[in-house]
Amino acid sequence: MSLDISVWIPDGGAYAGRDVVADPPGTSTGVGADALRSALWGSAAVRRLGATFLPQLADITDENRGNLQVPPGQLDAFEQECVLLAENVEQLAAGTGYDADRILHYLANVRDAVERAKAVHGGVIIW
Repeated sequence: MSLDISVWIPDGGAYAGRDVVADPPGTSTGVGADALRSALWGSAAVRRLGATFLPQLADITDENRGNLQVPPGQLDAFEQECVLLAENVEQLAAGTGYDADRILHYLANVRDAVERAKAVHGGVIIW
């Protein structure tokens, strides 16, 4: 199983997965294998940098169903978290054992989805 990011449009408080926008052709939506929930995104290295959004992928509850839902009003903060992680990618690579280029690829996919979400006044969901 793998983690993917999608853009969604708010629908009266409905759960994000109900109104997902189709991805443009050729869009890369991968955010890593399911094991990266804890091994990368929820790692101590990511948390030490102050990340709060992506570590939620490791904190699976009945409420979030293991998904990270970022509403439109939080996209800027989420994007800043991704920028912070990209700026510290060598530290993340050393702390997690994952290749820096691979981490940057996943972060680029996230940032691309954030831009698409902003264009339609939507949010993103990683599931």
